[in-house]
Amino acid sequence: MRNKWLHFFLVTVLIGKNSIAQDITGIWKGGLSINGNALPLVFTITKSGTQLASTFDSPAQNAFGISTGSTELKNDSLVIRIPLINGSYTGKWNGADSIYGTFQQGNFKAPMVLLKSKEGKASKPEIKRPQTPQPPFDYSVEEVTYSNQEGTVQFGATLTLPKNKKDFPAVILISGSGSQDRDGSMFNHKIYWVLADHLTKSGIGVLRVDDRGMGKTSLGPNPTQLTSEDFAKDVEAGLAYLQSRKEINAKKLGLIGHSEGGMIAPLVAARNKNVAFITLLAGPGVAGYEIWNGQMRRNFIKPNLNPEDYNIAADLVNKMNSPFRFSTSADTIKKKMEAVYADWKATNSTIDENKLFLATGINPYKTLVNQFASGLVWLQYFLNYEPFENLSKVKLPVLAINGSYDIQVLANENINGIDKALKKAGNKQYEVKIIPSLNHLFQTAQNPEQSYESIAESFAPIALEKISNWILALYK
Repeated sequence: MRNKWLHFFLVTVLIGKNSIAQDITGIWKGGLSINGNALPLVFTITKSGTQLASTFDSPAQNAFGISTGSTELKNDSLVIRIPLINGSYTGKWNGADSIYGTFQQGNFKAPMVLLKSKEGKASKPEIKRPQTPQPPFDYSVEEVTYSNQEGTVQFGATLTLPKNKKDFPAVILISGSGSQDRDGSMFNHKIYWVLADHLTKSGIGVLRVDDRGMGKTSLGPNPTQLTSEDFAKDVEAGLAYLQSRKEINAKKLGLIGHSEGGMIAPLVAARNKNVAFITLLAGPGVAGYEIWNGQMRRNFIKPNLNPEDYNIAADLVNKMNSPFRFSTSADTIKKKMEAVYADWKATNSTIDENKLFLATGINPYKTLVNQFASGLVWLQYFLNYEPFENLSKVKLPVLAINGSYDIQVLANENINGIDKALKKAGNKQYEVKIIPSLNHLFQTAQNPEQSYESIAESFAPIALEKISNWILALYK
């Protein structure tokens, strides 16, 4: 979930100053060789005032307009950081049309030359996002900062509050997997901003916060050791901030968690008495390793296999990913994978891997280890997390909704898991619902496979109305 290269759950930018006279802005094209396959990348660098920003495309992976974490140019040295994939690009600019540098992701490192393009960007036409909020706003908008109790992390956030209303409920939005900005920016969608805009217009205050290392939120110490538990403490820092605001009723504070945020919200609610209600959007209801294995099976196994072949393939994928649960050492995980793969090959010596898998051999699994090298502690925590433990302690009002077209957090099994846990808690104030035709981002999709960026809608109105109406009904 967090730090995935395949899903490109990336975010916007911290910006550096341009201290060189020439203009580095424009479209820069380069490429990598991955396991013998060419992977073209396109960086687009822009400037507002003295601030630089960048996005990149990976056309072969059907990913366009992806924001980076920071873009800095000092003299002739360019550094583009990409926190979500634990990656970066560093290079020397010749002051004109070429940058000689290195692309890095985890332990993977390769030289990459970027050449300035004189042509238009070779990407899909931009799709308009009609729901992206536009000023003027009929509610108050305030840029705020606050720190955690230890003073080790400073958070940047936007607080939107209804005008001419008192005693309204307020919520903190908790982001899904991947380092994201406060707006939930991905593929030119601003999903959390769209949600916050709707909620605030409906009479609900909203605090939306940059994740660690993004926007105006600092990274904090020991970033490779962070887990969802640390992000839960970040949410509690937000709760403490809202409690300090005199215009906000401290007894009407709720949490809205999306994806991994839907795992963090119950974690906080089970122990923090300042939480009055929670809403889970595509939140997990089954163990993390079950969700992970399902995602990996989709990534590795060819579609439309017969049941017998699928089970043989699934057996390998599940076993190859199991070592992530029991170690945070990349070398240890790879050695265990080697043993698992050798055993599977011996048992299935007559099987043609090309028939079963999108990528064969052990190298794709080792590449996965490299991609998560700086996030193995987070991954181990997630894989071993059992949502039932905290959900079964939550007695406050809960709304859990999933989309029927979600292929990342499957609706039926996760909603059923949430329902079972809340019944165990004896919770009398919860509702679980699967909304037809919505994907993981709560967009209306034509089918489960439709890409996020191809959809103009950022957040389905039916889901927006469900969330706001449910919260407001709590306080009628």
